[in-house]
Amino acid sequence: MLSHGALIERLAAALADRPGVRLADDQLRRSAVALLLVERDGATWVPLIERGADAPTHSGQIALPGGGFDAADVDLVATARREAEEELGVPRAAPRVLGTLDDVPTPTGYAITPVVAELDGGQPIAPNPREVASWFWVPLARFFERTDVELMGTRTWRGRAWTMRAYPYAGHRIWGATARILEAVVELAGGPPRED
Repeated sequence: MLSHGALIERLAAALADRPGVRLADDQLRRSAVALLLVERDGATWVPLIERGADAPTHSGQIALPGGGFDAADVDLVATARREAEEELGVPRAAPRVLGTLDDVPTPTGYAITPVVAELDGGQPIAPNPREVASWFWVPLARFFERTDVELMGTRTWRGRAWTMRAYPYAGHRIWGATARILEAVVELAGGPPRED
């Protein structure tokens, strides 16, 4: 596993060379999530949230902070920054954006643009209880290791088969689009490739 500094350097270089593939589909709602990479004790960690039971979509699910594109957002990076602020209290200017990954479609009709950013480890996190039931840290190293992973079968979307995996961690079950996005950033950092 790379040191945090080496990981950030590798991701910044890889993301500079590729802008990410955007899904052009009027039937999918544009959205973005903030994949915040934070150094803690020399390792890279990511804050994840559990959506509240009253959330309009994906209630009770483990997710990266994020949501739908708003007309006031300049772009999808602005969407990710706004959502990180609204959900985790991270000031919009705080994350240093490294780039974006390929869009991830969801069966619920969203096209998620993952925005990869580094966040200073000293930045306090203050979740909004109206949007976030709870939150926790997960080490990015968890997604470099494909042991103890639950295979959930495959889903087909527009002729493409997607292998679904769930990662247990500290009593949580990380799966779906969140797991796919974390796998994608790990692959870009030189970790094991996703097996769709």
